[in-house]
Amino acid sequence: MTKKPTKFLALFLFFSLSAIWSSTWVGIKIGLETVPPFYSAGIRFFLAFLFLSVFGIFKGLSFPRNLKDHLFFVRFGIINFLISYAAVYWGEQYINSGLASVLFAIMPFYTLILSTWLLPSENINLKRILGLVVGFVGVVIIFSDQIQISSTNAIYGMIIISIAPAFSATGTLIAKRKSGTYHPVILNTFPIFYCSIAFFLLSLIFENPGQAVFDTTAIFSIIYLALFGTAIAFVLFFWMLSHQSAVLMSMITFVTPPMALLWGWIILGEQITYFLIVGLIFILAGIFLARK
Repeated sequence: MTKKPTKFLALFLFFSLSAIWSSTWVGIKIGLETVPPFYSAGIRFFLAFLFLSVFGIFKGLSFPRNLKDHLFFVRFGIINFLISYAAVYWGEQYINSGLASVLFAIMPFYTLILSTWLLPSENINLKRILGLVVGFVGVVIIFSDQIQISSTNAIYGMIIISIAPAFSATGTLIAKRKSGTYHPVILNTFPIFYCSIAFFLLSLIFENPGQAVFDTTAIFSIIYLALFGTAIAFVLFFWMLSHQSAVLMSMITFVTPPMALLWGWIILGEQITYFLIVGLIFILAGIFLARK
């Protein structure tokens, strides 16, 4: 997958990724009901590693074996996956998935700021900045009647999750720089593996994995998050990233919150409010401006 996607394909993949990642917030929340956060994340990423390894072998990809590559994979895994997902999994114990997705939506701002240092070739202009602001306003409008703080732990959860997108933004920019060096599957496979090992170690230190209850819901949640929310989604994301602006791709985090509400309307029959409609208009306008 090296050929640049057509505008239609790029748009289709952008919203497909948004659809997948919009569902993962709920998937994480469901899994946390019976499985400790670090243990759940460890299983998720290890399964994703297995899926990607089998796919890579089937496709005949060359897996790097030298120490330099693997030291990079360790660093990249810590920055892009371990820290950000540890924060998300821990924080979602205390706040709802909708609020978590809103807080994570500040990622494009981190990407914009960090790109001036890590990726100077990114074209940062007034329209792109305006697009980010307009898009984020749309996210806030959608959840303006739902954002609630229920406890002190909820405040800590909000702070931790607000920090997480800084590391995801850094990882996105690093992946952009390395897009010509590694195949998207390789760029995910080994960092995800090292990340899973780190999560298992964190679980042994801070949790009691023996208390996990793997009922049908938890198993389905973890497998779904591993296959679709990690293996498939990140390979598509890194491939798209090699052809699109890092700031634009990070704006997926603007689309995932309203799409999460749309999933609720489609699957659960939840009500669609004017906040969602108005917010979506702002978000789409922001994306349009950022693409210019």
